[in-house]
Amino acid sequence: MKTIKVFFLVSFLFVMSLSSQNKASIKVVKNYKNWNWEEVYVAKNPYISVAVVPKAAGRILEYNLGDVPSLWINSKLMGKSFAPTDEVKMQEWRNFGGYRLVPLPIENCSVDKDGSKAQRWPPPAIIGDSPYKAKKGVDRKGNETIEVTSGIQELPVPSYNGKLKRFVYPNKIEEKLEYSRSLYIEPNSSLVHINHHLKNVGNKKVKRGIMISSQHVSRSNPNLTDGENYVAYVPFSKEYLLPNGKQYQVMSSPEARWRYINRNRFKLDKNNPEDVAKYYNHGTNWKGEVAPGIYEVEYDYNLMAGFHIVSSESWICYVNKTNNTAFAKIMEPYDSSLEYDHGLNMAIFCSGLETGYLETEVKTPLYTLQPLESFDYKEIHGAAKIQNTPVLGVTMAGITTQKLSCKNGQVLGSYGVFVASSAYLVSEDDKGVEIDRIFIEKVNPLQPFNVHVNYTKLFKTLKLVLIDENNKEYELDKFNK
Repeated sequence: MKTIKVFFLVSFLFVMSLSSQNKASIKVVKNYKNWNWEEVYVAKNPYISVAVVPKAAGRILEYNLGDVPSLWINSKLMGKSFAPTDEVKMQEWRNFGGYRLVPLPIENCSVDKDGSKAQRWPPPAIIGDSPYKAKKGVDRKGNETIEVTSGIQELPVPSYNGKLKRFVYPNKIEEKLEYSRSLYIEPNSSLVHINHHLKNVGNKKVKRGIMISSQHVSRSNPNLTDGENYVAYVPFSKEYLLPNGKQYQVMSSPEARWRYINRNRFKLDKNNPEDVAKYYNHGTNWKGEVAPGIYEVEYDYNLMAGFHIVSSESWICYVNKTNNTAFAKIMEPYDSSLEYDHGLNMAIFCSGLETGYLETEVKTPLYTLQPLESFDYKEIHGAAKIQNTPVLGVTMAGITTQKLSCKNGQVLGSYGVFVASSAYLVSEDDKGVEIDRIFIEKVNPLQPFNVHVNYTKLFKTLKLVLIDENNKEYELDKFNK
């Protein structure tokens, strides 16, 4: 009897040991990576690390695949925190970098000298760059989570008037908002699940959304401005146009670009044809349609401008071409029946501040919230090594850079995967009945997945399927004959 008990105890401890090895862990780390913040919440598994800093406005300041970072961090603000006040001037934006938040619409978040609604830069600070509360939690499915909550953001915020040399204050506070975020990572994948929550904690009806954006690494070392190696891909469709009827819009003019470079970078000469050809334009980084329905933007340090578009398939993907690492976002589908700020769910911004960064911006719909009402918005981030660009598609399984094809018995495709799994080629007949299921190889986010399989049987459909350790099945790609 004792032998049986010991056997079961050893077996139980062995299973628990395997479970703990596979589980994504969350730790509160002091002075993580010498960032000089006392508390950093760090989630890790064998593929990714995610770090959240409560004192830095609860921002995610790290999302790495292996040792490759996706997020730019402002080294000048490491270890710093600021008093929760909205009495900030234009040059006092406490931009820690990483993954940040702005309430929408931004145009009516402040007041001008006449008391009329206006935009202010920097954006509202309580929700954007003041300390957050943080804790570890557990969701309904048992996932260990990192939870952050902002202070109460009162709107409109004061603005500083340079001519008057004083702050201009609103006559009354009209809105009170509270933002919170919950995230968890999966044990054996690069997927990060994020839930955003915005609550109206005031006593009046409000109409608000949020912009949630990642500031990405955009140079390979401090001495190089090699922005051509840092790009973003976004899908588009003629079904979804901007309110002005255009497919997309670059939010700058040749005059504005010329003026910015001339003032902030180096002197230009309009009598010099080379200067005019190179800089008197919207920018040469808006690369256009690089594959059917796929737009590419590369980073340009000499251009502070935004790119507006509707993401038709609800994803955007940032790629570091120096090491072929891709970081994708999957957001809620665009819903044309809802109202969006400026009519779009996606923007890309090239910033010339500090060392510069490419910013991918996700915009939620605008929701009318009664007092104590709230809305939730879900995002899923995934990272993978890829073989080549452009990015043609993103699903929960991974990233497609060469679509599945079959010609003369040769099945080809190229991918990055989000889930450590076994990859199979599945063939089906014209009734959807499975003919073959052929194991290809073990795959994971740290290795590109290139398909080259000989297959000569008759079929109607070929599928690439991933099966993880829990026998959960993901469809990566499909080819119809």
